[in-house]
Amino acid sequence: MPFGSVTLVPGANVERTPTTLRAGFSQTSLVRFRDNLVQKFGGWTKFYGMRVNGVPRDLHAWQDLNQLNHLAVGTTTQLGVITSGALADVTPQTFKSDFTPNFATTINSPVVTVTDPNISNVTVLDSVFFNVPVSIGGLILDGLYAITLITGTHSYQITAPSPATATSSTSSIPIFTTISGSPVVSVGFTAHGRSVGDTVVFAIPTTGNGVTIVGAYQVTLVTDANNFSITAATQATASSAFTMNGGNSELLYYIAIGPPPLGVGYGLGTYGTGGYGTGVAGGGVQLGTPISAVDWTTDNWGEILLACPRGGGIYYYDPTGGFSTAALVSSGPIFNTGIFVSMSQQILIAIGSSVHRGIGYQQQPLLVQWCDVGNFFNWNVNANTQAGNYTIGIGSAITAGMAVANQNFIWTDLDLWAMSYVGPPDVFGFNKIGAGAGAASLHAIQQLRGSVYWMGRSNFYSYTSGGVSVLPCPVWDAVFQNLNTNFLQNIRAMPNTPFNEVGWFYPSVASSGECDSYVKFNVTESGAPWDYGSLGRSAWIDQTVLGMPIATSSVGVVFQHETTPDADGSALVSSFTTGFFYIAEGEDFAFVDQIYPDFKYDTFTGTVSAQIAISFLVVNFPGDAPTVYGPYTVTQSTQFISTRIRGRQMAILVQSSDLGSFWRLGHVRYRYSVVGRR
Repeated sequence: MPFGSVTLVPGANVERTPTTLRAGFSQTSLVRFRDNLVQKFGGWTKFYGMRVNGVPRDLHAWQDLNQLNHLAVGTTTQLGVITSGALADVTPQTFKSDFTPNFATTINSPVVTVTDPNISNVTVLDSVFFNVPVSIGGLILDGLYAITLITGTHSYQITAPSPATATSSTSSIPIFTTISGSPVVSVGFTAHGRSVGDTVVFAIPTTGNGVTIVGAYQVTLVTDANNFSITAATQATASSAFTMNGGNSELLYYIAIGPPPLGVGYGLGTYGTGGYGTGVAGGGVQLGTPISAVDWTTDNWGEILLACPRGGGIYYYDPTGGFSTAALVSSGPIFNTGIFVSMSQQILIAIGSSVHRGIGYQQQPLLVQWCDVGNFFNWNVNANTQAGNYTIGIGSAITAGMAVANQNFIWTDLDLWAMSYVGPPDVFGFNKIGAGAGAASLHAIQQLRGSVYWMGRSNFYSYTSGGVSVLPCPVWDAVFQNLNTNFLQNIRAMPNTPFNEVGWFYPSVASSGECDSYVKFNVTESGAPWDYGSLGRSAWIDQTVLGMPIATSSVGVVFQHETTPDADGSALVSSFTTGFFYIAEGEDFAFVDQIYPDFKYDTFTGTVSAQIAISFLVVNFPGDAPTVYGPYTVTQSTQFISTRIRGRQMAILVQSSDLGSFWRLGHVRYRYSVVGRR
């Protein structure tokens, strides 16, 4: 009897029909390709023994000046730092206070005294944001201010951008006046300083007379120095006036809990007061509520961690500085889509950033802002700094940003832009280099082997020495026809440098929105073979100072990958199915009585222990429901598999689910005889 053989073509392909695929792969799960052969995927173990709170969205590893390694974990409810197996919760805190306005100014001084009965012992580490603008002494107080001096338990000072023109303790907040049947709203605000065409922003909603005032508005009429008009989205149902926020000020405090004073200790006084150690009970410190976030971006500025919750401010945390929480960069933009540190110069880049509108702050989805060189506290744009900003003129929003070799990349929903350092006065130059090559999410981008790869809404892309190109994807149907487009923001890149793999986690149509599927390819293998399968991860980082890649599940478990053959102590279930190849030449029916498997059953220094289940799917004609022979269990001692297979075409299904094993499939041979045609 003659012998036949099949050498499998590396890479999955779901675009071809079962027959045209022949010796390719139609289905894969937790496998990879190496040296043109298919093998079992690497396993994972817990990096941190307990679950973190919330759904992890971002990871960042770095080393401090004491040579301690840290892992930052940004979740929907927490910013944590894992160091030497212990988790420090450094989540920024905020505290919102509504109260009867009580402010004071002194003529020719920018110092403003704030008296707030709802706070107790804020510190100069804290900042305060005016959700309701206040007019006093010729000043407009709105936006973010650092607390500069504590003057009492319930009072402190801030510094306005300009001196007051009067000594005053009488303040005003906006008053809205409507006319029944009209959308025009008159805004009474002392010394408003606005002109026709200016934009004003009211940060919190105020409803009255059938209209709700919130967000950005254009000034349509300036009546006098104390009154201007805007147009609401609906017509008023009555003619009368109502005051923003019911006449109360609203301040949002950004709380940074710094090192405890000398002699303050844990265990004395009430629970939660004082620092850890020994000494006397600590005094009262204003506490807030930990912030929540839909997503995070993080980077490190030397030993300092920088973190930005999506839609929020920029925070910094020095693991050697004694702070209990990350502190707000009060001089930086208060609303941002994300951040990263530029490689060309040590400059912090904020994308989807915010600007001051004179009254209120507004986030601009296409605005890029950056700090001065070497100083992320200085965002002042003038001749003495390299801080600056640029608004991309095409698209709807910036979706991602990354520092790459010698330049920065900015992705919008439509395109890819290069942000190149050119020095003062422009500092950065912007050029569109990838039309129609936008990124799907903040974390859908990655670098590997000098190239950049990303996932868009309907294609995969790469940037190499040849520029931007669409990646040919033989598993396009399995990804983009099964992509839950309502949760594109959850897509995560999964670069794996040790195995030369580029990949992505994405939410399938069947998921609740969290990533439950993956797709990847090997950039160094011939033909760059792709594979795909089911595996849920909500965040991922490539190898770092902490070793192999680290990832998280959506329930808060932190894993380190490529550390074991198993799935955190359980069997790692991997499988693949080939296309249908002809058993004999032409269209003859064949009878197969022996199959000779060719596996590598262990790693170079491992134990030979793999047990592999092989099944054979046989059809006579394309489209037939296959007849399944097997599964047959194969080990290193298996010389051949005895079968009684009859048919024209055959596919191979390989599965493994044993503990502690590794395998790699080579050349498959079989003995057959021709039994004629129909």
